[in-house]
Amino acid sequence: MTELVIRYAISTRLKLQALIVSIYLMIISIVMAVLEMMNSQYNAYFFVGVVGILIALSLILSVTISQPKPLVVMDNEVFKLNFPLQRLRTIIYWHEVTHIGIGLSYITMVVGDQTLQVDLEILRYHDLRILKSKLVEVAESKSIPYNNI
Repeated sequence: MTELVIRYAISTRLKLQALIVSIYLMIISIVMAVLEMMNSQYNAYFFVGVVGILIALSLILSVTISQPKPLVVMDNEVFKLNFPLQRLRTIIYWHEVTHIGIGLSYITMVVGDQTLQVDLEILRYHDLRILKSKLVEVAESKSIPYNNI
């Protein structure tokens, strides 16, 4: 089975555009601030340059570092869930799962002696269909009983 990764972040094309714009803004702002400092004039243009530098830095950080983690990562060995709204951050190993129940917008899994219910309403319909089909595929390959709820 191929690895399934569901991540809702901005696209790489949009990231590239934002980085180009922020670098351009950074260069213009630095030039403006340095020229005003060389003239020993700390007027409005200097402060516009400083604010432009801060805006460019925040845009670079928001596009690169502060992107969300993947919501779902599934492969042959593990099933990682990271749903921040549900405060659900867990790693499930397939060899510990004894039953999978697939509902319309949720799944239940019996892991060891506990039942884990995961609400999947945060996922888009297309991703929800792919996730359910991958769950069925893993259940059949690992001989885990599953049913529709």
